[in-house]
Amino acid sequence: MGRFLFVISLQVSVLVTQAQNSCQTVEYMHQALLKSPDFVSRMMEIENFTQGYIRSHNATTSSNDDSGLVVIPVVVHILYNNTQQNISDAQVKSQIAVLNQDYIRRNADTVNTPARFKPVAADCGFQFELAKVDPNGYATTGIIHKQTDVQSFGLEDGIKFSSTGGDDGWDRDSYLNIWVGNLTNGFLGYSSVVGGPVANDGVVVLYNAFGVGGSAVAPFDKGRTTTHEIGHWMNLIHTWGDAFCGNDYVADTPPQQAADYGSPSGIIITCNNAPLGNMYQNYMDFSNDASMNLFTQGQKQRMIALFQPGGPHYAILSSTALTGIPLKDTLSADEGSGSGFSVSLYPNPSTDHINVNFSDNSVFGSELEIFNQLGMKLTSTIIEELNLSVNVSSFPKGLYFVRVNKAQGALIKKFIKL
Repeated sequence: MGRFLFVISLQVSVLVTQAQNSCQTVEYMHQALLKSPDFVSRMMEIENFTQGYIRSHNATTSSNDDSGLVVIPVVVHILYNNTQQNISDAQVKSQIAVLNQDYIRRNADTVNTPARFKPVAADCGFQFELAKVDPNGYATTGIIHKQTDVQSFGLEDGIKFSSTGGDDGWDRDSYLNIWVGNLTNGFLGYSSVVGGPVANDGVVVLYNAFGVGGSAVAPFDKGRTTTHEIGHWMNLIHTWGDAFCGNDYVADTPPQQAADYGSPSGIIITCNNAPLGNMYQNYMDFSNDASMNLFTQGQKQRMIALFQPGGPHYAILSSTALTGIPLKDTLSADEGSGSGFSVSLYPNPSTDHINVNFSDNSVFGSELEIFNQLGMKLTSTIIEELNLSVNVSSFPKGLYFVRVNKAQGALIKKFIKL
């Protein structure tokens, strides 16, 4: 216990040396500990759990522990004070694409990983998908756009609560919450502390360091800030251990004196880490986005540990947020979708065709999809007229869902095939 507390004190001691344009997770952790000193014991429990998994993992074959993808449902809360901060859905989707490349090592810049680090570079086995069903059972795009009077948010978590100009998070046992907005002093982002308060769980990212294109500004324009912060959400520590030659509890990341900034090159020797040098290509360092390109096998083990039975993220594996089938039948404008249109189906039950009628032409250009009860999409079409006839004669008997997707929201209807 004394050693763990000593590490925490070292992490706090280096805060004054961190640049403003950086991750603020350690400072956030410091504030959390000041508010709830008893939280130290919870952190110790999670670290002991993690180390226990790693010991067990190293004593068995990896196929017994981490085969297959871990799929994580995501909701992105965009808080904007002006139109520039209201990033597009396309930019959000570009960030999801980056995560899905970085966490399975399919990113194109793996070619930039030095030969000395390639043996430990890891496919971490995580996939991220925007939620399809919200906590109330309604269809969702997994993206929330919300205007706020707040000009910038700080580490006090105001961005995470509607009462302080932000947006309330969704259940952390079913979703990874990502809040995007304008942050105080231009810092890039921060993550909640693993095992911390339920309502605060998730990561926060500066709007112009999120995704690719759009508002993203170099040198933080390749989506790696979010990759970094989610690494913290999955219990990774900065590569320098947040202390002078500190410990990140990962055996295959070389020790290093402090954070690397900018675009380092060559072998940088610190903390007697020759011949490898600093791993400034690691997503958990502070180098520019273009310099980052790997997680290690040891970091993978720390992340995977949280999703084991008894781990703090284990519950999210049972999330139904990606089933594609909302629990509710319809979603109307007064229920929060902002859709402002209606759909009727007939005949219902149906045998050969289902007729779909729309209330107005605002639906033109939107997508109509039909799903079975397992969430499998059977057909889709772009809506170009108010009355559609869909051939369902080849569908097996059973219950089906018609979903109409518009930019403002989605509407769901059920029908039965006889």
